[in-house]
Amino acid sequence: MVQNIILKRDEAEEIKKLNGWLIIYGRRKTGKTFLIKNFLDYDAYFLVRRDGKILAEKTLPKEINNIQDFLKLISDLLNENKTVIIDEFQRLPEFVFDEFSNLHPKGKIIFSGSSFKILKKIFSNQSPLLGMVLQYELNLIKPKNILRELSKHLDSVKTIEFASYFRDPWTLSFFKGEETVKELYNLLNYSKLTIPSLIGEIFIEEERELTKIYEAILRILGSGEWNYKTVADFLSGRKLIERSDSSLVLPYIKNLQKMSLVEHLDIYNSKKKMYKLKSAIMEAFYYLCDRYNFEDKEVSFSEALPTLDKIKNFAVQNFVADFFAEHLNGRKEYSISSDKEVDIIINSRNKIVAIGEVKWGKYNINDLDNFIEKTKSIDCKKFFVVKNKDREIYKGIIIYDAKNMIDMSK
Repeated sequence: MVQNIILKRDEAEEIKKLNGWLIIYGRRKTGKTFLIKNFLDYDAYFLVRRDGKILAEKTLPKEINNIQDFLKLISDLLNENKTVIIDEFQRLPEFVFDEFSNLHPKGKIIFSGSSFKILKKIFSNQSPLLGMVLQYELNLIKPKNILRELSKHLDSVKTIEFASYFRDPWTLSFFKGEETVKELYNLLNYSKLTIPSLIGEIFIEEERELTKIYEAILRILGSGEWNYKTVADFLSGRKLIERSDSSLVLPYIKNLQKMSLVEHLDIYNSKKKMYKLKSAIMEAFYYLCDRYNFEDKEVSFSEALPTLDKIKNFAVQNFVADFFAEHLNGRKEYSISSDKEVDIIINSRNKIVAIGEVKWGKYNINDLDNFIEKTKSIDCKKFFVVKNKDREIYKGIIIYDAKNMIDMSK
C-alpha cells in the first residue's frame, strides 16, 4: 500500500539557500503548503482564507480578523528577525504590500500563493515590493524525488509506471500501488468532478471564469493534438474564436503555461513547438473525455482498457524523458519525423547530448538494430529503456531498465 508518504523534495534545500524575502508560487495542489510546513524552518505561519480571516500557527492569536492587527503582528515578528510564512498571500488587500515594503529587509517573509495575476502586480514597475522579493516556482515533483520515495513501497516496474501520475502530489493518497491501469482507471473514474474543479480553481484565483476557450484548449491538447495551428482550426470551427489564426490562440496557451497547466517542447530540426498538458493525470483524464465522453457517461474498465494501456505507455515514455533530462541537466525535445521517429531527445546548450528509446513491453534485437539505424547520423550518447533488461550494452547502446533508473535516482 502506498499511503502516508512524507516525500522530501530537493526544492526544499534549494529554497533554504535563498537569502532574503521570497515568493513561492505555482498552480494549486503542487504541494507548496506541504513542503513549507514539513521541510522549511519558520517562526510563524499565517493562512489567508478566502473570507479574509487569517489563521495563525506557532504564534498568538490563532485567528485574526483585523488587517491592522495582522500588520502589527508581522511588524513585531520581523523586528525580532523572525521568519514568517504568509500562505495564499494573494487574498490580502493590495495596500498591505506598501506596508510590507516599509519593513524590508527586516527578518524574512516567505509568501506562498497560486495567483499569477498578483505576481504580475507585485513585479510590475510600480510595485512597492519590486526588487525586494525573490521568486521560486514550485512545479510537479521532480522525477528523481518521486522515484526515490515510490521505490520504498513498490517494485521497480510499478514505480516507473506510477511515477508520472504521482508527480501530482494530490494523487498520492488515492493510490494503493496495485495494478497500474486499474488504479489509473479508478482514480480517473472517481475524479470526474475533481480534475475539472482543480483547473477551475486556478481561474477562480485569477478572478476570472474558466472560459470556454481555455477549457477547449485544455481538452484539445489533452486529446493528443499538439500543434497550436490545428488548435486554432478546432476553436474556429466551434465558433470560439473569430477565425482560424494561431495568433489568436497563442496568448491563451501562454497563459496556461504561466499557470503550469501546459508545457512546450522544442521540435527537433524545426522552429515549431509542441504543446501538451504538463500533468499526466490531467492529460489522461482529457484523453478519455475525448475518446469516450468519459466525463459525462459511465465507461467500464474493460471498454477503456486498450486506451488506458496506451495512455500508461505514453506517460512512461514522457516520464523517462523528464528523468533523463533532469539527470543530464538538459531539456527534452520532440521528434515528429515519420521516417525517423525518436522517443527521447535531450538537448543541452543547443547540442544533442543524448537520444533514447523506450520499449515498455517485449523487445528483441531487431528493436535495438532499428534504433541504431535511425539514429546513426547523430553522434551522442544513446540509450534504450526497458522494463527488465537481459544485457547491459548492445553495439554501443546503453540499456537501462526500471531498476537502473531507480538506482540512478539515489
